[in-house]
Amino acid sequence: MEYCFVEFQVDDSKRFNALCKVFNEIKKDKDNDSWRNEEDWLIFFDCKALSHFWWPSEEEETEHFRRWFATPVEQRWIDPSLKHPWGFYSMFDAFQNGEYQLIACRMVSADRAKLEFEPFGHPYGGTGAIQALVESFDFVIIAEDDGIEYTKFNL
Repeated sequence: MEYCFVEFQVDDSKRFNALCKVFNEIKKDKDNDSWRNEEDWLIFFDCKALSHFWWPSEEEETEHFRRWFATPVEQRWIDPSLKHPWGFYSMFDAFQNGEYQLIACRMVSADRAKLEFEPFGHPYGGTGAIQALVESFDFVIIAEDDGIEYTKFNL
């Protein structure tokens, strides 16, 4: 069976194993619909992985949302000053609420892997959280099949 996926380049087996470990824990929680406390996820990420996420102070977050809602709707998604990385805890919230089943995180060749999932329907929440997880371990996303279309990314 062909699943939807995010495909990425793997150049470090230790980092890939660390990604697989956290993926399996997310999958376990999602399959059981029993989510651990947010802080419990921190043990699965080293400082390098955690540095990929947005950790705003309360003031920074308030200012971001003030600017977001003050910006005309058609400009919000294209204004680079409004872009920031995923928040660590919001990634887990997206996994929890995404309407899909996580299938596997596996190597598909000597230097490529796929994180596979099966949407329950559309819209299901998209691949943003999956991409944020993969990128936090320093892997470059090559392609995705989000269930609607296959997209290859420029390297």
